[in-house]
Amino acid sequence: MREFILRALKAKTKGFNVNDLVNAGRMDIVARCVSNALFVAGDVRKDVVFHAVLEGADDPPRTITFIGAEVRGLDYDEKSIACKINEALVKGKQLKREEFLVLEPGIKISKLSFESLIRERKNVFYLHSKGEKISDFKFSENVVFVFGDYIGMPRKTEGLLDRIGAIRISLGKKELFAASCVTIVNYELDLH
Repeated sequence: MREFILRALKAKTKGFNVNDLVNAGRMDIVARCVSNALFVAGDVRKDVVFHAVLEGADDPPRTITFIGAEVRGLDYDEKSIACKINEALVKGKQLKREEFLVLEPGIKISKLSFESLIRERKNVFYLHSKGEKISDFKFSENVVFVFGDYIGMPRKTEGLLDRIGAIRISLGKKELFAASCVTIVNYELDLH
């Protein structure tokens, strides 16, 4: 199983305009990451779970989870994915901390913080430019990859990741788009 956890620091946490994803706290980045994590040509990756931890305006946190083995009928384009995220935010607006709601098979929303989500995980890898080269690393079957959006990770979060033993993994010297990182990780894991 491959899990991806994206921390989106500005992504809206209540309903938003699906025709303006940039001004919804860069929900376009979130949707692109979901698409690149879950989809391959003509199919869905059954071995992927993707969590988008949204921490932007109005009622953070909100975590939207996509489970590849259970998702049915989800289209891979940004707008379709953003519509599902928006629907989850609208329907899950009354959630209390740690509660969750299943929107449909393979998609759920929770009021779970990044810290709570990450503390429940083992085999955590933090995508970071100063980490071990991904091509040099041998991964177990069940892995969790943590990464940030265009803002990156706060220092306190990096401290938490260090305390829980997350291993820093590098995809190269150049800073990449978040969605590209997901594609490269999937490619590297597909090689083994």
